[in-house]
Amino acid sequence: MSDNGREGEAPAEPPIISAARQEPRPPVSGLVAVLFALEREATPFRLAARDLSHVSVHVSGVGRHRARTLAGEVVASRPALVVAAGFCGALDPALKVGDVVTSPHILTVDHLVANPAEKRRLAELHGALAVDMESAAVAEVCAERGVPFLAVRAVSDTVDTALSPELVRLLSGGNVSTWRAVRALVRKPSLLGEFRRLARDTKIAARNLARELVDLVGARRV
Repeated sequence: MSDNGREGEAPAEPPIISAARQEPRPPVSGLVAVLFALEREATPFRLAARDLSHVSVHVSGVGRHRARTLAGEVVASRPALVVAAGFCGALDPALKVGDVVTSPHILTVDHLVANPAEKRRLAELHGALAVDMESAAVAEVCAERGVPFLAVRAVSDTVDTALSPELVRLLSGGNVSTWRAVRALVRKPSLLGEFRRLARDTKIAARNLARELVDLVGARRV
């Protein structure tokens, strides 16, 4: 969902995350805040980081507006670092499911990028390695408040992975209810294969993401 509430519209100039705009100020706390869009992205990390008392985990919901709202609340406590974490779509053909990409190589847009042709077009236009829907919004808030920022994303779909229009509609809000999924399968049984692939690939991505994040934030233990 876009900032102005019109679903599916991308800005003319989608931002690539950049740390260069930030002017960090001394943190009030040694806290590391990790922001996710979806609980299924966050769950493996919650479990892996349960003994890291300096780490807080937050879930915003999908899209720039929700991410920006949550980031504004989080940076009020002046954390030492804010991490935008979660899944991303690959724009680089060399990236595989589960590979981890960090800023400033991530492009943020306001819709799910559902087909290989668009992924290749975005890569050519912006030179990014991956695409998501939230990281730049978090980066903007952190830059405004002088809080250090990093995006860490795990690939859940490769350049060549296409998402059907039916699956895009189901995923557009983030959380898919069982009832909606069943109704979609009744209308289009071939979606079962997409559901299985999605479950497998997001599980790999979430697992690898959790490992990378633990290594990152564990090294910042205070």
